[in-house]
Amino acid sequence: MTAAPDPPVPAGPPPGTVGPLVDRLLALGGRLQGLLAEVAGHHGLTGQQAALLRQLDAPRPMRSVADHLKCDRSNVTGLIDRIERRGLVERTTHPADRRVRLLALTDRGRRVRGAVEAELLVQAAGASRLTADEAALLVALLGRIDLGGPSPTCP
Repeated sequence: MTAAPDPPVPAGPPPGTVGPLVDRLLALGGRLQGLLAEVAGHHGLTGQQAALLRQLDAPRPMRSVADHLKCDRSNVTGLIDRIERRGLVERTTHPADRRVRLLALTDRGRRVRGAVEAELLVQAAGASRLTADEAALLVALLGRIDLGGPSPTCP
């Protein structure tokens, strides 16, 4: 005897929950952007600059930075110019392809990013009423949502 096939997975949440879900996500996203801008300001940065620093765990091609921020490359170039003048990032040449420019944090950039990250996490954790298990579940669930499109972090 063969087992019955699994029931089909629904295409999305029930129609009555989509509106409240979108409203809640928009409100949360707006608050987090405001929080990032506030914390960044404590360190002399804009929210966009802090968002860029947060993604530089390792040197990345500048095209990848623009794609991640969902910004036009010319906008990202101006953003990078400003934080490079502050000594937070440096442009280097890719060792395997000299046509590719990599963006990397400087030692100062790592310190500033670490301070921004620490303050941001303390502020966000203080605002959350989730248990550790609930937070882990929310991260997993949000990872399943992909709307694509432009990012509000673009300058």
